[in-house]
Amino acid sequence: MPESIIRAVQLSKIYGSGSSVVTALAEVNLAIERGERVAILGKSGSGKSTLMNLIGGLDVPSTGTLTVSGRNLGALTRSQLADYRRDCIGFVFQSFHLIASRTVQENVELPLMLAGARSAERRTRARAMLDAVGLSHRLTHKPTELSGGERQRVAVARALVNRPGVLLADEPTGNLDTASATGVMDLLFTQVAERGMTLLLVTHDEELAKRYAARVIRVHDGRVSD
Repeated sequence: MPESIIRAVQLSKIYGSGSSVVTALAEVNLAIERGERVAILGKSGSGKSTLMNLIGGLDVPSTGTLTVSGRNLGALTRSQLADYRRDCIGFVFQSFHLIASRTVQENVELPLMLAGARSAERRTRARAMLDAVGLSHRLTHKPTELSGGERQRVAVARALVNRPGVLLADEPTGNLDTASATGVMDLLFTQVAERGMTLLLVTHDEELAKRYAARVIRVHDGRVSD
């Protein structure tokens, strides 16, 4: 029987109080199997990014339960959530979030540094990951010296270097032209498949979802349909 790496039961996220309450997610039930490639599709404000933030440990549920890789995220302390994000989740965002003052290699090494890896191991793994995304010739460049597509490739390398089980990609092509977007998504798809990772692609782009995901989960007004 397939193993669910992500399971939500009656999961809700509520912001505010009194007359200013906003229900961002409402009683979501969801199961995602290990190794699945799933698109979370919805318009701006639908709740799709809230769902991603909960799965990524960037926020905590208001009610219900959310279990990822055997961890009940609602029961974790702030420190335990930080460890979970570092060890279990890779993030790729629309805006790259690279450190401008650091080289490409240093940006990719950062998660390994936070994990306490020795400098020699950090260098070896970062260079191998950058080679995998086709940027071995850009090790000493700064992010400002790269194209948008190259920056997102660095972000992909950084997300994968700690070998997470789940990759969360939030509108990863939103700042890219069509050719760069296709290159980044093909690369992302290949790397995820080679590593047997679970991919959650958060997007509002119907065509992107259909092309790169085996299953589409639609979010509308905080509710989920599969």
